[in-house]
Amino acid sequence: MKYLVMCLLLILQISLPAQDRSAQLKLVGQKLSDGQATTSDILGDESFLSLHSLTPFRELIRRYAKAGKINIISANEPGTKITAKVVVTDMNGIPKSNTLVYLYQTSSEGWYSDTAPHILMYEGDRRHARLFGYCKTDKEGRFELTTIRPKGYPQSSLPAHIHIEVITENGKSLISELLFDDDPRLVGETRSRSLIEGFIISKNTGTDKQPVYSYTVKLN
Repeated sequence: MKYLVMCLLLILQISLPAQDRSAQLKLVGQKLSDGQATTSDILGDESFLSLHSLTPFRELIRRYAKAGKINIISANEPGTKITAKVVVTDMNGIPKSNTLVYLYQTSSEGWYSDTAPHILMYEGDRRHARLFGYCKTDKEGRFELTTIRPKGYPQSSLPAHIHIEVITENGKSLISELLFDDDPRLVGETRSRSLIEGFIISKNTGTDKQPVYSYTVKLN
């Protein structure tokens, strides 16, 4: 039921006139600049769902990214709520503080957009995924993500994953994926290939109802 309600809400919001969206973008910018809301507040606010795929909205979330914790889901987001604890270090294991991180993922149905099929060309999913966020690492190189567990793509053997991009001082990005050890798709050749490609696998250290996954991302 939550999934159907979410889809209907998104469809209704996407039909908003451009003028209304412009007003919403202005409101978001004002709330963030005045400190009335955090990026987590904005990303968890269902009234702004129609803005998530828009470049100006995403740029605002990036501009006001904070260190520490980030939430990218609303209270009504379908799926199992999880926490991902991530530490970013250099190759020697020294924490990288104040480092910008970009995250995006599919929904519990395996879609980047719940109102349209995946955009396969020009990295459309990367630039327009509904569930996304920007944050920065704290003094210990850490951040904590609150989200739902994504699902692997429909009609695909790829395991569920959260895309992560760590943006370094020179403007380059380390691009990887956060995977789940208990994913039934993450077996055999798929698991071996994921490790070869440098993806990061974590076991659930929480409970079935409140899963917690911990990852260490090492920069080259």
